[in-house]
Amino acid sequence: MKISYDPEADAINITFREGKVNRTIEIAPEINLDLDLKNRPLYLEIIGASEKLGKTNTKEITLINFAHKKQYSQA
Repeated sequence: MKISYDPEADAINITFREGKVNRTIEIAPEINLDLDLKNRPLYLEIIGASEKLGKTNTKEITLINFAHKKQYSQA
């Protein structure tokens, strides 16, 4: 997962996975979710982020990368 903030557009972009966008749905005003052919989420865009999340929070976001490791329990 990758999270970035574009101060020019005042938009937060969250990449769940890379892929070809099949369709985009607006899940709330100025919040768009891109889906692939199997309806898996690829990208989330929050436009007007400083209004929705606060200016302090958006200024702190420059580029964050998260590594997600699946942990399996043995039963």
